[in-house]
Amino acid sequence: MSESQANRPVSNAGQAYQAPLTRTHFSPRYWGTWAGLGMLWLLHRLPRFLLRGPVAALAWLLRIGSPKRRRIAAINLSLCFPELTTEQRDGLLRDHYRSSARSMLDYGMLWFGSPDTHAARIRLVGDEYYQRLQERKTPVIVLAPHSVALDHGGLRMSQIHDGVSFAKPIRNPVVEWINHRSRTRYSGDIFTREQGLRPAIRQIRKGRFFYYLPDEDLGEEGAVFADFFGVPKATLTALGRLARLTGAAVLPSFAFYDQARDEYVLKLWPPLESFPDGDKEVDARAMNAAIEAAIREHPAQYLWTMRIFRTRPAGSTQPYREGPGKSRSLGAPRWKL
Repeated sequence: MSESQANRPVSNAGQAYQAPLTRTHFSPRYWGTWAGLGMLWLLHRLPRFLLRGPVAALAWLLRIGSPKRRRIAAINLSLCFPELTTEQRDGLLRDHYRSSARSMLDYGMLWFGSPDTHAARIRLVGDEYYQRLQERKTPVIVLAPHSVALDHGGLRMSQIHDGVSFAKPIRNPVVEWINHRSRTRYSGDIFTREQGLRPAIRQIRKGRFFYYLPDEDLGEEGAVFADFFGVPKATLTALGRLARLTGAAVLPSFAFYDQARDEYVLKLWPPLESFPDGDKEVDARAMNAAIEAAIREHPAQYLWTMRIFRTRPAGSTQPYREGPGKSRSLGAPRWKL
């Protein structure tokens, strides 16, 4: 078995994947990763006010360290917030990197913190909407946009309620191991995209919530073009089909960092009304509208470095193209029902 095969998370159809710790994780090539984990462990034990300096320094490094991602984020912000001045969008981008840095440093809290720490540092707002649905035995899909605090919200939700989600395994097997351990520490089970949506359907029907992240641009297959901040976006249509097949209500959510209270928050909104409509384009627009409304409350904390407008309608310009021949189409995983 090759090293890449040994590091690959274990999964099969219908069962949650596992990311076990193996001897390969301790090979010299990952010693730097282990040193980084040790640093995060130390940071999470420091008084909170001492993390302010590292946040500013890490935000600066993230901003200058990847010009390509910074350019993608700037393009996304210009497309989504054309009403803002260049200076205002630059400020929003700086705030985004500060939020990203804070979240990264607080992964030590996720990975090494106690249940009491998680309960104290991550607050669930709007749980009454979930509870009402549970009382009526209505299945629930939590619509979770890619915010920088996504894992913080997912951990708290799984600490309180029983649910599942999908995730793309991280390339570094040591980081994947500890992150998967955190995501499944309480009730959570994780499935891979390659397994398709059938496992999610089964789990939703069993009464477990589904923490669903459908806002990436994964290509035209299984998608329609629906407006997102006024820009046509290749939008997955699976949410409407999932809701129809399982009878689930869809609760919009957003995970963010509340600086005033120095805590993370997962906010739930009331269920989407008249959803699903049955028309995939209508449902896609409704989903995008809910995600957009959530982002507008904390715009700096969305993951703007994603190429959310990579797939374009016929005849449209590719916004991320740097020059002739530099734009390419990336393969996307297939979502199977």
